[in-house]
Amino acid sequence: MNIIKKRRIFLTVSGIVTVISIISLLLFRLNLSIDFTGGSRLEVAPDADTKITKEQIENVYSSKSINVYSIQQTEGGYRISSALLSDSSKDEIVKKLKAKERSFEVLGPTIGNETRDKALFAVFLSIIAITSYIAFAFRKSGGQISSWKFGVSAIVALMHDVLVTLGLFSIFGVLFGVQVDVLFITAILTIMGFSVHDTIVVFDRIRENITNNIKGSSFETIINNSIVETVARSLNTSITVVFVLFTMALFGGETIRWFIIAFMIGVIVGTYSSIFIASPLLLEWHNFDQNGGFKKLKTSFRKRFRGK
Repeated sequence: MNIIKKRRIFLTVSGIVTVISIISLLLFRLNLSIDFTGGSRLEVAPDADTKITKEQIENVYSSKSINVYSIQQTEGGYRISSALLSDSSKDEIVKKLKAKERSFEVLGPTIGNETRDKALFAVFLSIIAITSYIAFAFRKSGGQISSWKFGVSAIVALMHDVLVTLGLFSIFGVLFGVQVDVLFITAILTIMGFSVHDTIVVFDRIRENITNNIKGSSFETIINNSIVETVARSLNTSITVVFVLFTMALFGGETIRWFIIAFMIGVIVGTYSSIFIASPLLLEWHNFDQNGGFKKLKTSFRKRFRGK
């Protein structure tokens, strides 16, 4: 099986999907929850003799001219995210709904901005740490390829996974009103870890095969053999995880459903990228350097410029 020969098809498809995801993010943006924008979160449960519907909740909030961002069904009640509520408005809403107040939380814009900044910093710090770790772990690769190329290739694959997930959730926000909250950031960080783990499995086999390359095989052959040797393990692991996540998405609570869906998307895309993006990118980079790299490009540009 020669997977690596079709690498440019895989890289092209991945590039197109990534561009579409970026365009989707620019057009639709993410539907941010009050964790990032500020607002109020009220959880209520109906009294013993009453029932509450989402329509009733929307009508009560609408009568007080308060925007509702999301309504999530919880065990025996509802969690409502809305614009900022005063204590008096909150008490009136609970009274009109004939419900009991379970919890009430107010997040100001300052807290929301701080949460957003911390989330971005966590993602950035994770990327730096992952790159540095892989570069250190793969420093002994027989001198055939720089360890930093392993790290950067893994990060490119990781960013592909994150961008595709974000792009899909920007579409989900428009179609289904899905909001991005702190739990979603947890899903993104988990996806990053899973993606890198899968990539490292393939990279580790590439390093082993470089070290044990007695037959003097080409770097392309080494990478293809490494992918073939690890693809079954990667697919089996991912399929098992996806089955579990799918079950949790079907039967789990609504509060964690989109977290599970985000993680499931990340697992599928991460498995694809570790096989069809990270390793082919590593080979393309290696071939580029072997063919003269940036020096050859610079010389080519100079010749064209002088020729004109």
